[in-house]
Amino acid sequence: MKSSLSLFRSLKLNNFIIRYASNEVSLGTDFEKAKSRLESSSTQVDNETKLKLYGLYKQATQGICATTKPGLTDFIGRAKWTAWSSLGKMNQQDAQKQYIQVIEQLISSSTSNDKIDSNAVSKNEETKSVKDQSTTEHIELIKKSSLHWEIVLNRPEKYNAITRPMYERIIEILDQAGQDKELVLLTMTGKGKFYSAGTDLADFAKMATSTSNLKQSVELGQTMLEKFVGKYIDFPKILIGFINGPAVGISVSTLGLFDGVYASSGATFSLPFTRTAQSAEGCSSFIFPSLMGSLHAKDILLFDRKLTAEEAQQRGLVTKIIDEKFFLEEKDKICQQILSLPKGSLLTSKSLIQKWTKETLHRVNTHEVETLKQRWLTEEFVQAMMEFMRGRKKN
Repeated sequence: MKSSLSLFRSLKLNNFIIRYASNEVSLGTDFEKAKSRLESSSTQVDNETKLKLYGLYKQATQGICATTKPGLTDFIGRAKWTAWSSLGKMNQQDAQKQYIQVIEQLISSSTSNDKIDSNAVSKNEETKSVKDQSTTEHIELIKKSSLHWEIVLNRPEKYNAITRPMYERIIEILDQAGQDKELVLLTMTGKGKFYSAGTDLADFAKMATSTSNLKQSVELGQTMLEKFVGKYIDFPKILIGFINGPAVGISVSTLGLFDGVYASSGATFSLPFTRTAQSAEGCSSFIFPSLMGSLHAKDILLFDRKLTAEEAQQRGLVTKIIDEKFFLEEKDKICQQILSLPKGSLLTSKSLIQKWTKETLHRVNTHEVETLKQRWLTEEFVQAMMEFMRGRKKN
């Protein structure tokens, strides 16, 4: 009896081992097939998913991350290391399963999107010629008259966050407007519920995961930002901001360089420099303390305090608050009132006001962007951008 029971247990154990080994072989085969399937497909993979797949592949093939964290200037290496090490003690089989699952979801989603895209091609072609200029740069220039132009930040689906091409287009318009002999007034506003969410941090996130020459990218960003702010400092025409909704970052920090700021009653103003591991820009480190006083300026520059329209007006950042129900109507009235003033006197007086601070503001701008350049090379900034990428993917 004992001999029969022992034989039964032995057979059962052998069967279990065979099934386990078979499953292991099957999982390994599926893993290799998934890898080959992705490599041979035309599926577009975003940077966040690439990092996830990289981490899972390393965990599946080599196990727990035991390598040294790459140096600070190796952005790509650090991103990959973080993706792998964040998996902790996950076993290799679970990593293989997750890797296969992610690839299956990617390819399935890509197939569905291809079908939708093919149905939409004809409709897109019909409207492409009309929308090309605005959709490429997300900046709409409306020439209301020979005296008045308006810049509209036209990216409402992304809260009018400003990308590099948008920065370049605004610089171009400021140049054109400054040289136009007839123009007196340039206004700026946003489309939709937001004025602007500031610089699109996705640009930084892309740089963090797809750019090998970090120093070159940082220097390009420094040059562009200094040029952008410099155009506001030197702008010879009347510049008015109509803040139709929440404003963040660069869209707030540069308001001190405007000649008038009119805010919707629902507008808010925030400068999340510290939260994003950056530092002041737009000459705000100089202008804001002058406008608000040192303590009020530090409240927004250092401690990420979001201001309501009323608070912004009390601190000297906003000229006037407009009831959001009558925003467009009042906006037109304000522009008409400005354009009714003697043009020569208006522009001469602005030039006179600029004369005493222009040189100082350029020095401030240069120092601010140099400081930002150093911040962009810090561990804190790298981590802040990685957190942004993870949060953006979840949302």
